[in-house]
Amino acid sequence: MDFLSYLTIKEHPAFSLNVVVLNSVANLDKAIPFLQCNNNIHLFLDHDEAGRKATTEIMNRCPESRVIDYSGFYLGYKDVNDYLRAKTRPRHVPAMRSAPGKPGPKVCGK
Repeated sequence: MDFLSYLTIKEHPAFSLNVVVLNSVANLDKAIPFLQCNNNIHLFLDHDEAGRKATTEIMNRCPESRVIDYSGFYLGYKDVNDYLRAKTRPRHVPAMRSAPGKPGPKVCGK
């Protein structure tokens, strides 16, 4: 979901990148060979212990690559998706209340 959130924030960027979506840092070992073949690695990992450990591991295991950690972009949120949800949440609209002694608004023709 975080990658889709990123694409939404960027409003469908036109880019040609290799992309790997882990879905879980438990899949990191499977992704390392792919990541090692790239000059630049852009990370959008969660703000939790697992995300920080994965960032460190990628930096250590991909020393020839430039690793760019974008977690500062959504600082204060768990992940990119939480950031997007917070930024696009509709504002609260208070319920309509009638003045004392006045009839309320008609609902469904009643």
